[in-house]
Amino acid sequence: MNSDNAALAAHLRELNDLLVRERHAITHLRMPQLEEIQRRKTELLRRLRQVDHKVDGEAGTLIDMIRRNNDRNRVLLESGLRLIGRLQDNIFRRLALTYAAHGRSLVIEAGPRLLSRSV
Repeated sequence: MNSDNAALAAHLRELNDLLVRERHAITHLRMPQLEEIQRRKTELLRRLRQVDHKVDGEAGTLIDMIRRNNDRNRVLLESGLRLIGRLQDNIFRRLALTYAAHGRSLVIEAGPRLLSRSV
């Protein structure tokens, strides 16, 4: 393996390791770690884009691992965002108040409702 291929494999292993650490940070809700990992991934990808590399067998295997880990992390993040959206919606529905024409507050229970200023 020549030095270019060795450097490429080292960068790809580092990227894969970052993705594994990212998944751990996602599942343990460690937001500061996610920010640092994102910064390092961006920096590493910038370095990888600067040079054309010939992808050999080891690099191809690493790229497949990276693709799987990245897809797994994407699914975790998307499901987390959907969960947050549902939680926010449920909290809003439970806590939403509207006021009747005579100043009484009305609690709006869960479920879709049209809010009106007067009752």
